[in-house]
Amino acid sequence: MVKIAICDDSKFMRGEIKKRILEYSMKKDFDYTLNEYDAGEKLIGSGEKYDLIFMDYEFENNGENGLEIAKKIRVYDKNSTIVFATSYPSIVFDTFEVGTFRFLTKPIDDNKFFDVLDAFLKTMEEDSVLKIRLDGENHFFKESIISYVEGMGKNCILHFCDGREEMECHETLGAIEGRLSPRKFYRCYKSFLINLAQVDSYNHEEVTMSTGEKLLISRLKYKEFNNIYSDYLVKAGV
Repeated sequence: MVKIAICDDSKFMRGEIKKRILEYSMKKDFDYTLNEYDAGEKLIGSGEKYDLIFMDYEFENNGENGLEIAKKIRVYDKNSTIVFATSYPSIVFDTFEVGTFRFLTKPIDDNKFFDVLDAFLKTMEEDSVLKIRLDGENHFFKESIISYVEGMGKNCILHFCDGREEMECHETLGAIEGRLSPRKFYRCYKSFLINLAQVDSYNHEEVTMSTGEKLLISRLKYKEFNNIYSDYLVKAGV
């Protein structure tokens, strides 16, 4: 499930974007949730983190433009994909600093809009995405936002590093482990599968994650973990 937000003070434009997303989802079997905001402050004030944000550049009733809003979003969310929809194509270079993914000029062209969604889904695949089927819906999570996975019998719990709530899924830890990149994840304990990129520190008894959570590490696995983590740091250029 991809979380999408539309932030535009024009009700008409929000409707146009919603209509195109719906059309795309029907063609591509694309599952998503969508929230819309008519002001940047409302988007930021929601506290929500989104996978994809369609952002207006010029807000008529707001002193801040889309670029200033995007800068505030980047303070608490480094991972969201931001697409600017604007009538001012000249601002393209100004928005590079917030990691803008694409631009759409108004009025929006259908083919260009669908190209943006195609490119977005491709980047999710390249970033290695974990697909979870839950309650009849597909949920997609970039590996980079998963802190660790906790086994709970026949179920497991996904813990995230970007502030979103944990999620329980009806799969075993072994099944999830088989679908995550072995170069990035390590089973440090029988019930913990950790993201090596999110390790803050460790000793012979526990691993401290970037979120501050402390997880047990098997004494029998400590030497192997130390070697694997050291090798990971070298390859990651840390």
